[in-house]
Amino acid sequence: MNRYGLFVIALIFSFGTQAQTFTDTVPGPINEVNVVNSFPLEVYGLPNIDSVNFGLLSVCFDLHHTYDGDLKIKLQAPDGTEVILSDHNGGGGDDYTGTCVAENATNGAIQQAAAPYTGTFYPQQSINHVNNNQDPNGTWYLIILDEVPQDTGHLNHWSVTFGDNPPPTHIDGVCSTTIAHACDCPDGSSECDLLPDMTNSGKYIKDHWTEHSGYLTEGVATPNIGWGPLEMHGTGECYCDSVLVDCAATCLDGSYPKEKVLQTIYHKKGDTMTSYTLSAGYMTYHPTHGHIHVDNWTINTLRIRGPNPDPSTWPIVGTGTKNSFCLINLGTCTVSNAYCTDINGTVIAMDSLPNGGLGSVTGCGEDQGIYVGRYDAYDQYLDGQTIDFGNVCNGEYYIVSQTDPYNAVTEIDDSNNTSTTLIQLVNQQGSCCTANFYADTTYGQAPFEVQFVDSTIPIANSWLWDFGDGGTSTEQFPIHVYTEAGTYNVTLTTSSSNGCNGSKDRSEYIEVDFGVAAPAFLDPKSIRLTCNPNPFTKEAVLSFNLDRPASVHAFITDVTGNTIRRFVNEFHHSGISTYAFDADKENLPAGIYFVHSVIEGKDYVVKMVKM
Repeated sequence: MNRYGLFVIALIFSFGTQAQTFTDTVPGPINEVNVVNSFPLEVYGLPNIDSVNFGLLSVCFDLHHTYDGDLKIKLQAPDGTEVILSDHNGGGGDDYTGTCVAENATNGAIQQAAAPYTGTFYPQQSINHVNNNQDPNGTWYLIILDEVPQDTGHLNHWSVTFGDNPPPTHIDGVCSTTIAHACDCPDGSSECDLLPDMTNSGKYIKDHWTEHSGYLTEGVATPNIGWGPLEMHGTGECYCDSVLVDCAATCLDGSYPKEKVLQTIYHKKGDTMTSYTLSAGYMTYHPTHGHIHVDNWTINTLRIRGPNPDPSTWPIVGTGTKNSFCLINLGTCTVSNAYCTDINGTVIAMDSLPNGGLGSVTGCGEDQGIYVGRYDAYDQYLDGQTIDFGNVCNGEYYIVSQTDPYNAVTEIDDSNNTSTTLIQLVNQQGSCCTANFYADTTYGQAPFEVQFVDSTIPIANSWLWDFGDGGTSTEQFPIHVYTEAGTYNVTLTTSSSNGCNGSKDRSEYIEVDFGVAAPAFLDPKSIRLTCNPNPFTKEAVLSFNLDRPASVHAFITDVTGNTIRRFVNEFHHSGISTYAFDADKENLPAGIYFVHSVIEGKDYVVKMVKM
């Protein structure tokens, strides 16, 4: 028996009697340059794998190559998860001879060893990434990339071994804010910023909400599923509005000063870890808790569905406060709690994240943070965890929760910060419903395309549209094209999950003309969009005038275009409409903002100044 066979048998014996090894003995060439050389291996007859009970224990391979530093070697699981086993290690050395990687290695990290790597080494990325509760049965691949020309090679054989009680990710050389070589970059390179990726857990809300008459309470969790920690530090620089004050002072209006916060970003470059800071908003001392909280960390609302995929644009039924959090490790991402998911809904555990556990600062003091693979949680019975909705009907609604709604934090992805949780209210007014709808435009020339939007409260589960020209639809947000000139009535009939039926008719709602004449738009001079007073310190009243009913979307944005508050998004009555805006309730700092009133597709804008 050759040396390699003896080595594998010894390795299997050390893992225990439950270990099962699958081997591919068919050799194959390693093609270059930048060709993905995929060597398949079929695995069968195994239970799901995780990082606690039963999982992948080791990967072994034997290959010839005349310049190991040209190679990137990866393992791909049947679910597509990839682990970098060795990345351009070995320089001009030759071969990987009887090489194994495992989390209980005896020969150190593979990037610190030398060719031909005979023995068992810690892989460049933890193989526990694939122990993510997936079904391991299917095709595994050893992927080899030869990224430099001239030197060539071939794979002799490779294997994977599974067994009970997979060892945890190795501690010696585990990625940390002081040990860079064990940290991974998203693109597999050796230099990058290790950024957090903050999300919002719909599963946590589903497990932690309670209905009351006229309101509900909900708990919120904000996991970090990124490549680096979220780390925040107070600066001792405090303000009342725009005035620099002592952080122990009380502002003239009785509120507490806002302290400027800096976010630390860690930067990996090979074996060296450095860091730099960025401004990341403000935080306030909360005397009722004795905590310092990062302001506006979440905002929670009760909504019905809208046509836009972005839930933050859906019509609001009830509003909560913008909650401030201590940023602290209060829980760990696991498969069993399922509180941490990616944008596709795949459950993520800390042990499966490339830099899981990375972080050094957490707590409720001047220095706060959430490690990679950990989450903060705010209980439903704490201050601000209430959504008030007043008198509504029983039925289905969505709790929409947004993490870092103003994007104060620098992270990998800002698009996955919102969760939606479908709930059923049962203790409100009863089985009543109010069918309603609006159109994105109501005047035009044939052929005239109109987007109709259902705004029934509570959420309906069936729809029947009559567009007035003989056309019908059963979609929630149909698009209809009018081909003949005329004035059309539109009717929507809905039913909800609790058996409530409703109907809404809009007479002479759609007007279609032929010819080149311009449609009858509202007179811009009649809109009279105003903000009063302007500038203002606390409260302002926004108003606009319509000389006839029209489709209106009114909202406030900051100078970067982020939406601060939405007031209305529906077909609106004629006459003067006013909406009060309380900057204190919105935790709005001094600055310049813009009031938008999008009426029949035209955006009317007024600048407003908060002193």
